[in-house]
Amino acid sequence: MTPFTLHPEFYDRPIRLDATEQKYPLTVLREFFDECPLGQVRQTLWQMVETALQADHTLYDKAPDRHHLLWFYRSAEAVLEAGWLLSRPGYTARD
Repeated sequence: MTPFTLHPEFYDRPIRLDATEQKYPLTVLREFFDECPLGQVRQTLWQMVETALQADHTLYDKAPDRHHLLWFYRSAEAVLEAGWLLSRPGYTARD
């Protein structure tokens, strides 16, 4: 159980971004990707998944739970790639 489970007011809204960051979210992406190259982000994300799946007494003992974790990993990686693109100087976002 995460602390967020105990605080439903945190669901579906930013809680880590201050008012300026909420107004200018691209600055958050730029700072993150300036510090963490995309390759490093991929490696860290995969290490987290590997650790979760290899741990004894894991939450991922059942196949559907493992499937969901891997789906989430692939989706998170796609979101990170989108954020990386958006954070590049001169990139113009398109729908």
